Order: sequence, then structure tokens, then C-alpha cells
Amino acid sequence: MGFFVGTVLTLFILLSLFLILLVMIQTGKGGSAGMLGGSTASQSVFGASTADVMTKTTRVVAVLFIVLSLLLSFLFAKKDEVMVPDVESSLEAPLETDGSASEVPSTP
Repeated sequence: MGFFVGTVLTLFILLSLFLILLVMIQTGKGGSAGMLGGSTASQSVFGASTADVMTKTTRVVAVLFIVLSLLLSFLFAKKDEVMVPDVESSLEAPLETDGSASEVPSTP
């Protein structure tokens, strides 16, 4: 079970980095200046139908991201191990058994 969780977690991290990269290299709706030097430069490098391919790829990667995040949440919810163990606080003062401590001095 540990190997499976580690593999899914590694895939999730790689997929999230790839999704960030995909979103960063896409041009905006206005199509003015993108990260690659403008919309004409990116279309000439990657082809004319780049927007369709990039949009479809981003959708697929986003769906995979959501599926993997749900899978990871179920895997970690059913796990018996806890990351931070419960620690009982010892903030209470110790009780004194001495009888002299309970006497209150009287004020004149």
C-alpha cells in the first residue's frame, strides 16, 4: 500500500507541475503578447491549431489532476497512521500535600 500511495503522490506532483506549465504558456483571450513573444510567434512555432490542442490538453490534464487529488484524499483518509501524534498537555500545577500551603496569612 505504501508503494501505491508514493507512486500516486509522485504522479500528482508531476501532473501539477505540468498543469502549471500548460497554463503559463497559453496566450490570453485577447491574444496580444503571450509568454513566447506574441501570438504570431507562438502560432508559427507550434502550428496554426495550437490553441485547440493546448485547450484540449489542459482540459485532460485538469481532469486527471482532480481525479488524482480525490484519490489521494481517499487514500490518506483511510490511513490509520497520523502525521502528528496526540500529546497530552501537562499545564496543570502539581497538588501540594503539605498542610501549611493551604493556610492563608491574615492581614491586620
